[in-house]
Amino acid sequence: LDASKNLKVVACTRGGAVNVDVDAATDRGIPVINTPGRNADAVADYTIWFILAETRNIARAFEDLRKGDWKYEYYDYEICGYELAGKSLGLIGFGQVGRKVAQRAKGFEMNVLVYDPYVRSDDIIAMGCQPVDLERLLKESDFVSIHARLTPSTVKMIGAREIALMKKTAYLINTARGKLVDQKALCEALEKRRIAGAALDVFENEPLSKDDPILTYDNVTVTPHIGGAAKDVVARAAKMVAEDVKRLLEGKAPLYCVNPSVLSKWDKSGLLR
Repeated sequence: LDASKNLKVVACTRGGAVNVDVDAATDRGIPVINTPGRNADAVADYTIWFILAETRNIARAFEDLRKGDWKYEYYDYEICGYELAGKSLGLIGFGQVGRKVAQRAKGFEMNVLVYDPYVRSDDIIAMGCQPVDLERLLKESDFVSIHARLTPSTVKMIGAREIALMKKTAYLINTARGKLVDQKALCEALEKRRIAGAALDVFENEPLSKDDPILTYDNVTVTPHIGGAAKDVVARAAKMVAEDVKRLLEGKAPLYCVNPSVLSKWDKSGLLR
């Protein structure tokens, strides 16, 4: 920031400006604009795919076919999964992604339970979902999908105690942040079949080591943090940033700004100099 003497605004094409020193930008009166919700649809799509892929053994069946193993009886009888209709999906977090997952789950005729202490019960009910506490959600859900924010208070919010509350036939889905889950506790639960399986796009430590224990289990589907990666997202993020830069050039407040306190002090004609 100090090297950029004429810098007037920082644009970050992410939901959170994690790659920007926001405090330093604020001290210098520089607004930092971001793109919240840019990939909410992509992550919601991916979450539903994860649910289907894990319960129906899609990735595992594909790998067996690649190796020349036609395991029809094994997948059809021994470890066949579940239909989604009538099953309960528990959403931990009901922000933009959580709500879009709920909409899609309703299309599959699922019952949706929601735990989010920051969202009014009436708003959850209005979307055809049921507000519950975390313990009930874990006990009653066939699929538990995490969409919470990562904060100091939510680190490892799903640990050994929480996993122990889940049904033995339930699946854990995480497309949010890896540090929300105690991965060691999850590995132990997967190894001992305390839950049916898990689908993870995020991990406590990234990139994931090739010898990480999570890769050794046959009841987990894993991908390298690509849930929000879609061509539509790239275009949408660029458009959101461009629109906010345009607003600043016109002397208007940006729609998305992580440090709005600087706007009241900011010379609105500054970008035109």
